[in-house]
Amino acid sequence: MADESKTILIVDDDEDIRQFLSDLLASEGYPSREAGAGHEGVEAALRFKPALILLDIMMPGMDGYEVCERLKADPTTRDIPIVMVTVRNDIADISRSLVTGASGFVVKPFDPECLLKTVAMILSGRPFEAYQQTTPVVLVSPPPPAEGAQVAFLDIMEPGGCKSILHAASRASGNTLVALWQFPQDEGVVQSTGAILTESNRAFHAVLEIVAGRPTVKILACQIHKSTALEF
Repeated sequence: MADESKTILIVDDDEDIRQFLSDLLASEGYPSREAGAGHEGVEAALRFKPALILLDIMMPGMDGYEVCERLKADPTTRDIPIVMVTVRNDIADISRSLVTGASGFVVKPFDPECLLKTVAMILSGRPFEAYQQTTPVVLVSPPPPAEGAQVAFLDIMEPGGCKSILHAASRASGNTLVALWQFPQDEGVVQSTGAILTESNRAFHAVLEIVAGRPTVKILACQIHKSTALEF
């Protein structure tokens, strides 16, 4: 039986994508509700108080940014985590999503496993639990986090057989690579997930710029957690 306390609101103007996401979430026991436009998404969030919202950015009328800003400005919905959906590796889109208060983003076309992991990690509030059975390539003792610091879990696809771009990217000022996991995919390609302690959204923007600047790398998804998520 689906757990109604984990209901996820899908806001997207594409009916096929809403159906795909609804079926995918149902396969893991997540009930869902749907909205086909931005204003409908705001109304549904206020009415149903979902556990999480998957919110498309590019919609006619009220776009995802405005929806996110409205929900974060309302005391009754500001604590609902929002995962923004973008159709491209556009750093401006991604960074603006985080500035508006989103808890993360996923990039179309979706990697189903990555999307489900993103949802589960945000809902649990204990992101490191998703990797307890997997030994990281890198694991360091992080410095004491500054006030307002966050932990970003960044998922990318990159060439295998060489040092992950996340090593270099996380050396941007205000960022520390805490852990890195790598999983082989197709021949010569790995999926890498880096847990990066970051001082602010502005600091993390520098990481995203470095990663997106590598043409052989594709950003898949990201979640942002409070620095207390470092307890692992």
